Amino acid sequence: CLFSVNDYHTGRSRQECCARPESAYTAMALGAVKLGCALFGVTATLASGFLTSHSQTRSFRWTAPRRSFGQAVGEAFMHTPPEEFTVPVFHQGRTGTSTDVAHFVSWVDRELLGGPSPFQDFGGQVPVPWPQGDEYDDDQVGRGHYVAYTRRQLCYITAKSMTGADTVGYRNGLRRYLDKPGSARCLPRQGDIGRSLVTFLQTCYADPALVDGGQGPLLVVAKASRSPSVGEVRQSAGAPLSRAGLRICQYDDGAEPLGEGVAVVPEEGCMQPNRSDIGVDFMTGGLQGQAVQDISAAFLGGYVFGNACGLGGGQDERLMTYMPEITALTFFLSQHWQFPQLRQPAWIFGARMLFTGLDGTARFDANITVLPNVSITSDLVEVELGRTKYNISSSRPFVAFMSENQGFFSWRNRWDETPMARRNKLASQRDVNPASQHAFDKQVRAWSRSVALTSYSEHVRPLMKALVTSVGSGPWLAGLWWGDSQLGFLASWIGQAIAAP
Repeated sequence: CLFSVNDYHTGRSRQECCARPESAYTAMALGAVKLGCALFGVTATLASGFLTSHSQTRSFRWTAPRRSFGQAVGEAFMHTPPEEFTVPVFHQGRTGTSTDVAHFVSWVDRELLGGPSPFQDFGGQVPVPWPQGDEYDDDQVGRGHYVAYTRRQLCYITAKSMTGADTVGYRNGLRRYLDKPGSARCLPRQGDIGRSLVTFLQTCYADPALVDGGQGPLLVVAKASRSPSVGEVRQSAGAPLSRAGLRICQYDDGAEPLGEGVAVVPEEGCMQPNRSDIGVDFMTGGLQGQAVQDISAAFLGGYVFGNACGLGGGQDERLMTYMPEITALTFFLSQHWQFPQLRQPAWIFGARMLFTGLDGTARFDANITVLPNVSITSDLVEVELGRTKYNISSSRPFVAFMSENQGFFSWRNRWDETPMARRNKLASQRDVNPASQHAFDKQVRAWSRSVALTSYSEHVRPLMKALVTSVGSGPWLAGLWWGDSQLGFLASWIGQAIAAP
């Protein structure tokens, strides 16, 4: 049994042996904090709520802010008319909050940033996992590992980053992204992303679980272990397709119903849009326990770093605006020089959809509108992680992974072939050469690896089983990846059957 010892002076952690393996405690000794025994590979502080399966962590102090939080809010809403610039009223929010922006800003300044640090067990420094060797995957969550922060800790990280405070010795991507000019010379903190993150902080302000320094529920990030060989996946290829639990939602596809014998998504998870209003599909949610699948690039959030400041791009980019807790975790947990974002496949639990208007068509998301019934307390469930029980938001489990066909077709250079690709008639869409990275069997592997429980730390599997009952997806492999949508459907169906218990 090991525990991590965090040294405030170096910001590094080391492992020491527990004198009593069955114990778990927090103790001060010689300027270091003993974070508790790493029972079954779980390093945790009992008070702070920070948890990780990594054997090593490092902690980093914050620099002074570059701007006040009030200035940051003003810049995020600089294009909003003053009469529309108020704090939303959340139905599940605590009493005593105000729609007055000044009151909200004062709460962030005095209580969130000015009160006791949510990282007191680390001397006010923010802990970050530190993957070792082959675990490292261009971000701070190693392959097969997980990390968890509390809602208050993520609120704190977000507010710090909005003010321009940086982490000394750790080039976290969140602060860098917010201050990185986009392709149109915009700044993300002054665009939709800035407004989205401020809205997240407004939910923190309204959250009764954060009163008097409360840490609130957990948010958990889990990364898949190393990809298996195609041969290993093929050994399970005899799995019956019925194990996948396939259900279809023909959302705004213009086609005739598939007919009898095809299981359909219940009405609460599949309602058609009309000319002026959104319907219900896997993006909007509706089914309890249904995870939204982010059809990602190699990293979460798409190509927004240095390019986009808000809505734009594909599904991957738009989800960053609509689910700001995903944005904060995705960028904070990487310091990669080019794409400081979490790598896929990854699950994030405890994040919420804070806005309405985003479905699979992206026709209704021109203006992001705050959901008045944002889940603050109603969707909290108790889960077990590291033999300890925690509350976590259950409304929108999130999983991001990519198909392995990115870049196989350069639509910018081959405009003449684009219509063929859209109609699934391009020969290269049906690649079956085992040596090709775009071959069909590799797409099956990508799906099965990303959703299989066995791909993730054994400590998060009970949590996954408790929170996720289904996975909702759109035209995986196709869309902006230009793959054959029918083969993508088959690859996901087969991959899900292989991964199913």
